[in-house]
Amino acid sequence: MNIKKYEAFIRAVELGSLSKAAEELGYTQSGISHMMQSLEEEVGFPLLVRTSSGILPNAEGETLLPAIRRLLRTNDALAQTIAQIKGADSGRVRVIAFSSAAACWLPEVICRFQRDFPHVEVMLREADGDTIDAVMEAHEADLCLDAGGAARSVEWLPLCQDQLMAVLPKGHRLARERAVSLEALQQERLLLPLKGYGRAAHQMLDRLSGNPAVRFIACSDYTILSMVEAGLGISILPELLLEHTADRVVSLPLEPAQYRTLGIGMPCRNTASPAVRNFAAYVRAYVRELDGGQCCGAPNG
Repeated sequence: MNIKKYEAFIRAVELGSLSKAAEELGYTQSGISHMMQSLEEEVGFPLLVRTSSGILPNAEGETLLPAIRRLLRTNDALAQTIAQIKGADSGRVRVIAFSSAAACWLPEVICRFQRDFPHVEVMLREADGDTIDAVMEAHEADLCLDAGGAARSVEWLPLCQDQLMAVLPKGHRLARERAVSLEALQQERLLLPLKGYGRAAHQMLDRLSGNPAVRFIACSDYTILSMVEAGLGISILPELLLEHTADRVVSLPLEPAQYRTLGIGMPCRNTASPAVRNFAAYVRAYVRELDGGQCCGAPNG
């Protein structure tokens, strides 16, 4: 269906002249005449009566006028909706993230994003790495924020390096050291998140020749922090998570230094909606701002 023919028909009827409609719409006289002929062939019957003073719709044309006007209104509404989507000020962004990224980055990111795109709904879910794997595989989220996404079947945009830290209760014998060696960990009682929540720490410990004594495993980083604060042992947690804990525990770098790579994962960046791509850009911009412009290998746009 060529909507332009219907627009030309309505305007010609309203003006009572094919030549005036052609001039207004930017067509030649022969061009608009051909469009009307093509439209009549498409519907299967004549629509116009040509008189010495101009044109009029015949009975069939009069009958079609309301339906054609409804069609043009619907087309206008469709065009406006498409324009809104292209402008990314509509739709929904489903985000799944590690608790550290959700707590430390996303409140400010979402505030900035919704200030500019108030009609986009942002849905946030916190989860461990195993759940994020399953959710992204099932396409139940539009993007994820976590570590190690390069091993997943998503497009991975690295953002920054997040250092793993030894977390100790105040007064611990190692609390005054400049760093905690990996060997020293093997002499301590460790408090760790479940593997899905603390993959980087578990992978690092798995590489050690000894078997550190893991005393407690919890499904929440914040539970682990409370246990460390109570003096039940030490832990290994990402620096991002420890941003506001200086008054509760002591955090020291490991020796040699250990890192996890945080990033954004999307099923396919090229087919993601404009709203999703814009949200990802806001995340990258925020992390780059925090990281002094050194966003880890993330492309622009």
